Amino acid sequence: MGILSMKVLRAVSYAVVLIAPGLMAACANPTAPALGNASRYYAVSAKRAAFYHYGPQQGNGPDQRLPHDTLLTLIQQSFGYCRVQLMTGEQGYVASEDIHPASAELVAAATAPPSVTASSRISKSRLNPNDPRLITPPEPLPLDLPEPTPIPETQSSPH
Repeated sequence: MGILSMKVLRAVSYAVVLIAPGLMAACANPTAPALGNASRYYAVSAKRAAFYHYGPQQGNGPDQRLPHDTLLTLIQQSFGYCRVQLMTGEQGYVASEDIHPASAELVAAATAPPSVTASSRISKSRLNPNDPRLITPPEPLPLDLPEPTPIPETQSSPH
């Protein structure tokens, strides 16, 4: 081995020794967000957070104010403002200081399918039971009716 290759090997080994503890510490950090969709859910931490459709510098102020614990999906994180998507599908911007990672309980409550009970199904029905279109029609006529009897011909009278 030449002197140059030994210097390269020594530099690589020093780099591994110096970088490896930092990588292991980052992996062991319990506050680091978990992988998957759960880590992308954030909640409003402020009492009311300004929500902008087109960005914080749009001329007419915030489009709406989001209440505390509103669940958001983080699309892009940035220094001052984050691009987020509301649970309704609306996308916009919220100040980074006004949001924090959502708790598992909040995510579970907001993403759980609604329970459907018989009473809720009946109360949400839009049908009017008195609508005449909902009345069951009478029994259908039989299809094998006999041929009608012909009317006897009458003699024509001369006029």
